[in-house]
Amino acid sequence: KIDMTMFSIIKSGMNATNKDLAVISNNIANASTNGFKRSEAQFEDLYFSQHNDSTTVATGMGVRNIKPRQSFSQGSFQQTNGSLDLAIMGEGFFVIGEPLSNVTENETLKYTRDGSFQIDAIGNIVNSDGLPVLGEGATPINVPVNLINENGDTLVISAIKVRDSGDIEVTYGLDDTRTVGRFLLADFVNEHGLKNIGNSRFEETPESGEAILSFPKELTLGKLLPGSLEKSNTDITDELVTMLRTQHAFNGCSKLLQSDIDTVKRLIG
Repeated sequence: KIDMTMFSIIKSGMNATNKDLAVISNNIANASTNGFKRSEAQFEDLYFSQHNDSTTVATGMGVRNIKPRQSFSQGSFQQTNGSLDLAIMGEGFFVIGEPLSNVTENETLKYTRDGSFQIDAIGNIVNSDGLPVLGEGATPINVPVNLINENGDTLVISAIKVRDSGDIEVTYGLDDTRTVGRFLLADFVNEHGLKNIGNSRFEETPESGEAILSFPKELTLGKLLPGSLEKSNTDITDELVTMLRTQHAFNGCSKLLQSDIDTVKRLIG
């Protein structure tokens, strides 16, 4: 009878290195994605022990993958001078709602560090996918595209300025400036528990705790940096070094597997 223990241990090692390579590749692919947060593959040892004999020393049975760990370290800032390009300096996430055509009472909010926003045709501030950015009252921020002044004249937007406190100041015509809204931010007790849903967006989970909603420069939240975007926190050099180390580990597992197969062939030959 052939003992399959060694095969399963080597296979678990190959599976683990494959998962690690997939995580590293995703980090590298998103190195230029605004607000992207790199991940690190996590593993834990597997042990076999006889539960009816507590004096038996546990025997290693390989490794298995667990949930990758997100790194929420601050990314570098890129100055764009865009009126609605915003970076968060410090803690916090922008709050993104459901599509305006699909808003429900119990909508699932999403959270992001990607502050690349624009105004749609009806004045809503949206992200690159057209999803509304939320402000006071956790409602979509709407910027009136024109204004009728006291003389009955229709004035159009001439400038938009966002303060580091999140206040949105809009100038109509030459000098009629109004505050039309304020960006809302969210913080979490355990941000590492957030669920990564792609596109630099996250959803809350029981592990992360409920979102704590407030405004920039309040509670534990950071301030906004208008005219800039936060880049990915991926360091390409570090990722390539880790990839080489992981590939060496995979090659080592492959050689062990081949050696074990050759041994078995000799034994049953």
